[in-house]
Amino acid sequence: MKRSHGCTALVVCTCVLMFISSPNAQDNLSPARIGVPQDWSQNQILFTRDGLMKNPGVVDSEPRVVFQAFQRWQTAGRPQEATQASSAPGDPPHRDWNVSLNNGHVAANMFPAKYSFDAAAPPSCANDYVVFGLSHAGATKQANLVAFNNLYSGTPAGICGAAPTTLFAYNISTITAGRILTSPVLSLDGTQIAFVESGNITGTLTSVFHVLTWSSGPGNGTAPNQPAVPGVGNTATMTSLTLTTPATAALDNHSSPWVDYKTHTAYVGTDDGHIYKIVNVFNGTPALAGGPWPLLISSGDFATSPVLDNRLGKLLVSSQNGTLYKIDVSTGAITSLVIGKRGTILAPALVDVVNGTAYVVSANDGTSGVLVQVNTNAMSQITKGRIGLASRSGTAVSLSQPAVSNTYFTNPASAVIRTCGTGANDITPYQYAFGFTGTTMNSNPVSSSQLLTSTNARCTGFTEFFNPNIGASGTDFFFFGLTQDCVGAGTTGCVVALNPGVSLTEAAVAGGPSGIVVDNYSTAAQASSIYFSGVGTNTAFKLTQNGLQ
Repeated sequence: MKRSHGCTALVVCTCVLMFISSPNAQDNLSPARIGVPQDWSQNQILFTRDGLMKNPGVVDSEPRVVFQAFQRWQTAGRPQEATQASSAPGDPPHRDWNVSLNNGHVAANMFPAKYSFDAAAPPSCANDYVVFGLSHAGATKQANLVAFNNLYSGTPAGICGAAPTTLFAYNISTITAGRILTSPVLSLDGTQIAFVESGNITGTLTSVFHVLTWSSGPGNGTAPNQPAVPGVGNTATMTSLTLTTPATAALDNHSSPWVDYKTHTAYVGTDDGHIYKIVNVFNGTPALAGGPWPLLISSGDFATSPVLDNRLGKLLVSSQNGTLYKIDVSTGAITSLVIGKRGTILAPALVDVVNGTAYVVSANDGTSGVLVQVNTNAMSQITKGRIGLASRSGTAVSLSQPAVSNTYFTNPASAVIRTCGTGANDITPYQYAFGFTGTTMNSNPVSSSQLLTSTNARCTGFTEFFNPNIGASGTDFFFFGLTQDCVGAGTTGCVVALNPGVSLTEAAVAGGPSGIVVDNYSTAAQASSIYFSGVGTNTAFKLTQNGLQ
């Protein structure tokens, strides 16, 4: 892969830079200063360079596109070049940090969120942070929203020293046994965090949408087991908006909020099949939109996280019933496409916002597990790729989100989309890669390989990140996890870095990792990392991208 693609598409690069510096763009999207949020939603947006040139308005309306373009189309060493010398060959390996989360962890298949203060500046020890929304069993004195700064630290010391610092630790519970079961989403300036709390109010299952404006300094809580309460002894504030009522009683175990930064609107689903629209997010007091919202897509079936195609004005959301739904956010009109059997879709759709396609994984369409490419405008199937026996075996197999290679963004014909499946005749975990003809996914995989011989281990979803500063031509990483048996039957789970054509690198994590977020491509010590929590251990982890050290 050549690094020279940085400004091949001069028009696109110019649009990206204008977005970052343009007062009009900042006024439209608010706030005036825009950093780089890396949360679950960043992983769900795709685009191609040619498609973006044909639809330049996407740059003005969808900052997630801007953040990816800025990262992918820079030359090596820029803009996050080292401010201190990185370690020399032969130095002892860098070691990750890990911090106890007391009795909490990020729920399986959910993500922490990471904030970088300035995309055009070196990593900041003081201003960059990662936040974990925690699920726990109602432990007393337990924080359920915890953030750390001084991230770029470890042994030997990185640019931020030897260890991270607790930025804040809040117990945000407003209802009995309130927990954060899904992924948080960050504002563009990093000062606000949107998330959903689930719990019980006098016997009624309840979901509450919160927006927290966090504070720094004393009164933030010093650790997960010594939490603060927002606004008690500190200047943090939090708004709370109850989504469900006794008539729509439901938790939110599966649907993380999606924020449309252009309109300050959020969309989120609940386990009973309702989709909610919330206005004034990050720019006022959040409120429920009026009729026809909330919308019921499938009674009694949980909704996955919604993904907005801002160009089309359509919300894509999958359901436990095996169907992908498209919602017109202006009218509330709903159309649908059956992907698989009931209970076989776990992950949200992966959406190409300039080419009008989406990718959905189902563990059973009646014949096998499948990866389906969908025409989102027509809501019709384009291609179906088979990814093993999976739940067709009679044993429930969870399959999560795929990811595309970096070349998809510049030349889809040379790209692949990767996902986990199983063997064709068993339920051992396999990795599949499908190529493209133009922007159309091919139905037959270009490769498939067994990851483990275990029939009990399961894959987590893929997170892709291209780092131009690792290797002579850069390295395109795919990070994911395996839940158990990583080095033999009865052994623990692991987090995995796939460097296609080179190797698989593993690091032990009990129960496997939660969703994984990736930060920088800096060459500064300890500054290019991944973040997650263990599903089987109440611990927050940082590991280096290269070598998982």
